[in-house]
Amino acid sequence: MLLSQNRSWRVTRAKAATEVVVYLEKEDLPEDWRDFKDFRLEIPVDRWNRVVKHVRNDRKLFGGVVLEFANQEQQLSAVLSHDRLLGDLQHVIQDATSMLVESGALALTVVDVGPE
Repeated sequence: MLLSQNRSWRVTRAKAATEVVVYLEKEDLPEDWRDFKDFRLEIPVDRWNRVVKHVRNDRKLFGGVVLEFANQEQQLSAVLSHDRLLGDLQHVIQDATSMLVESGALALTVVDVGPE
């Protein structure tokens, strides 16, 4: 099931899968980024909230969060150092989150933070 897609990234999930796969769109990559063509993140659905929570933080913190999900860990810092790739990744993760909620794979909950 396609959850989200933009010029650089595609996010998919099989109907019964426990993982969300985020990978680069190979055909649309500029020539100098072709080294990243096999890069992907395989994120378990039960850990997706952790990724979404940090997707808009700085590169290093976000990179540390997704490091364990990268199939090619050595390429992660290079991928995240590209402003366009990072910006597109942030957008596609947010869009995929909406689709996961709409499909019922993720649930929104109210968290009690105490008295105001």
